Amino acid sequence: MTYRMVNGKVETPEGCEINVAYHCNLGCASCSHLSPAFRRSLAEPETIARDLALLARSFRAQFVKVLGGEPLLHPRLVEILHSIRAAGIAPRVLVCTNGLLLPRMGEDFWAAVDEVEISVYPGRELPEEARARILGHAEDHGVTLTVNHYSHFRYSYSEHGTDDEQLIRRIHATCQIAHVWRCHTVYEGHFFTCPQSVFIPQIIGDPQDIRADGLRITDDPGFAERLLAHLRSPQPLRACRNCMGSAGRRMPHQQRTRRDFRIPQQHTTEELADRRFLALLETVPDADDGCASAESAPLLPSPSLRKRS
Repeated sequence: MTYRMVNGKVETPEGCEINVAYHCNLGCASCSHLSPAFRRSLAEPETIARDLALLARSFRAQFVKVLGGEPLLHPRLVEILHSIRAAGIAPRVLVCTNGLLLPRMGEDFWAAVDEVEISVYPGRELPEEARARILGHAEDHGVTLTVNHYSHFRYSYSEHGTDDEQLIRRIHATCQIAHVWRCHTVYEGHFFTCPQSVFIPQIIGDPQDIRADGLRITDDPGFAERLLAHLRSPQPLRACRNCMGSAGRRMPHQQRTRRDFRIPQQHTTEELADRRFLALLETVPDADDGCASAESAPLLPSPSLRKRS
């Protein structure tokens, strides 16, 4: 299924994303959202509510994914979850987290969410008692748990980038983030094809407007058509000059401090590219990126307990 226009609204087969906390309680090497490089920074709930209510007039998704950084660091997260549901932009609300703070979350959190995706990294696993408590909350509230185990990352961006237009086009065309997973991001009144086009300019100090790759969300009659054209555009984004898309070289998982997070990326795009995987993506767009250490699977509560959207 591709993007389509239905009753004046653009429909996507996937979702859209809201980053509510740009910093994180971990420092994963090559974090695709560059979270270890951010100081404490939180999204304003009022801005999120306004943007999604406006976007909902022209856009329909299957779900809204709330992430970061680490979204559980936001002190008003439950309020944000309620505002997402009230916007009516999608039938399901998901939270993507590293899970370390989940044992502290109250009943109001579990009542406000439909699905929780937990990314587990080596050496950061929760103890068995905490996992059992989380599963119990999920079952009580009909929340689907999906646990993904990662042992590797791929370089997500290059500090020096590239001027090779052909390489930029290849990386953009094969980007699973933009074209397979469709991680479309709503940020401060704008709609972005991917989160990297929001975060890369802020970290590498690019003088261009950080909203240059985004489409301003408006309520005029022509917005839905502009949004559809934006999503279907084959043109690389400005951020693609520094983004590795899905074609970065693979690296073992490791934790880094804020001070040294950017050091491994001090290379050109050409140096950080996995040419073999890039070629594979050109023929197999949804090829496995080799970062998961074990098969990921949803842990589903019984049908009678599942939350109704």
